Amino acid sequence: MVILNIEPATNFSGGVNQTIINSIYLKQAGHEVVVACQKDSPVHKRLRDNGIECIFIEEKEIFKSAAVIRNFLSKRKIDIVHTHHSRGHKIGLWATFFKDVKLVVQRSVLFPTVNLFKYHNPRVNMFIANSYAVKEVLRKYFVPEKKIRVVYSCVDNKRLEKYPAEDVKKEFGFEGVVFGVVGNYSSFKGHDIALEAFGVLKDRATLVFVGKDTEELRDKAAAMGVLDRVKILGFRVDATRIMNGFDVLIVPSLLESFPNVAVEAFFLGVPVIGNNVGGIKELLGGGRGILVNPTSESLKEAMKSFLKMDKEKINSMTKKAFEFAQNNLTPQAKIKRLIEVYQEVLND
Repeated sequence: MVILNIEPATNFSGGVNQTIINSIYLKQAGHEVVVACQKDSPVHKRLRDNGIECIFIEEKEIFKSAAVIRNFLSKRKIDIVHTHHSRGHKIGLWATFFKDVKLVVQRSVLFPTVNLFKYHNPRVNMFIANSYAVKEVLRKYFVPEKKIRVVYSCVDNKRLEKYPAEDVKKEFGFEGVVFGVVGNYSSFKGHDIALEAFGVLKDRATLVFVGKDTEELRDKAAAMGVLDRVKILGFRVDATRIMNGFDVLIVPSLLESFPNVAVEAFFLGVPVIGNNVGGIKELLGGGRGILVNPTSESLKEAMKSFLKMDKEKINSMTKKAFEFAQNNLTPQAKIKRLIEVYQEVLND
């Protein structure tokens, strides 16, 4: 198969990382891969280093970018065009209009759709949702069931490294039981809920925040009188290394399609507490984690329960989580499923 990925994003994100993983592992599986991306973007730099061909488009120039791809399609035989992100979806529609190529659109967010025409356009052959929660959003906006397939996001587990927990705790001054939140600060990521829940715990414990703009929580933590027990590390390129020092990961998001950080925790053997919303409940169900209602009160009770939880129960939970990740959330598992969907589209 020959696949063209359209990835116009200029910043690194979880979605961009999925495009990178798709491209690298599809090539390793023997398929030809080309990526339309912005020159010198994170996706271009990473794929260039892996010997993957790129053609250059501009994130904000929809029609210009579509013209570049249309010209490319007139010269090269492509089987599947797979678009990523909202702008990629728009570019893909214009680029493939009246072209003999199959169009697959990635949908990896739970936000309401704004432009229904994009989702009801007959030019799209298939939508790929990264969780069943995202599939339900598409169904809510009347995308036919037959045009949606679920392919879970994955984590490149071979790139994850384990470090001794005590070494990480000592390096960063984590004391007692360590609760950690990893993610860029935003209203729907639930950082404030985690801080409020932690604030009423009297036990010897530390709450760690890792992510862009988490420094905004400093004043609130100070006002609550818990700043001495809260570590705010901001954006870190070594976030997964720091996670080795967590006793438990908190995923307090109010809206989440598929939290890759929870999958990283699965592979690292770190237990997870998460809100019973979106794709979080798909990951933590079946005894793979602790699900709570999306309130600070519910999270507080779960954190208190974790402090009393016996080691055998925690080990059982992390074992189930690791096995689920190993069977379903590796690049190999994802690419196998993705190829099945591509083949189904080509055979239709």
